Amino acid sequence: MKSFIKTFAIILAVFTTQVTFAQHAHNGNDAHSHGNMKKAMKQDAPTIIDLSQSEGEYNIKGLDLTEGSYVFQVKNNDVDKGLGFYLTPTSDAKAQVPNSGLKALVNKGETSKTGVVVLTAGEYQYNCPLNPTPLYKINVAPKATVIDLSQTAGEYDVKELNLTEGAYIFKVRNSNVDKGLGFYLTPTSDAKAQVPNSGLKALVNKGETSETGVVVLKAGEYQYNCPLNPTPLYKLNVTAGK
Repeated sequence: MKSFIKTFAIILAVFTTQVTFAQHAHNGNDAHSHGNMKKAMKQDAPTIIDLSQSEGEYNIKGLDLTEGSYVFQVKNNDVDKGLGFYLTPTSDAKAQVPNSGLKALVNKGETSKTGVVVLTAGEYQYNCPLNPTPLYKINVAPKATVIDLSQTAGEYDVKELNLTEGAYIFKVRNSNVDKGLGFYLTPTSDAKAQVPNSGLKALVNKGETSETGVVVLKAGEYQYNCPLNPTPLYKLNVTAGK
């Protein structure tokens, strides 16, 4: 009997050790996977900027971007030689931005791209010395701030905005209006001059939300409304940054 009890105790100890080890291994794998997932979620994919060249020029003559990671993809439309892409800060035309060189010169009808280029707020310029092209400006604004707005019948919930110069995305919700709604942003001095990129990506149906592109606002007075609801004109005051 004593021999049986001793044998049973040994088997139980071995089983307990195996279960404990398996639990530690499982938890360790979970923590490792969770860590990898968090790391992957933090790494935003770079934005692709498509450019093309014809004889003596780029098709896009300037860019307004926000801080972030970019890959510039360049196509040679019809030039009978290899072309390039040269990106520098405006303040130093000899300091090529890291990773901004093309992986290969672009022959006629072909496309090449840069590495991942991280742009911080500031002014840059790009050109092709081989074509050659003029210098084109890139204005990089700080990362966009999201402004949440919503509409009910005949009005916006926010009746005035006071912002500082910078990049914004306006996100508009239709709370309870039985038709598609919009967002119209203009300088106060010119009610017909809609601010670039300030149109919603789609009209906003009841219970839905839509947003503008990245809107770069300089110091000044603006106004916003919805002509489709319709709403009054609301003030948006933008002051210069520090």
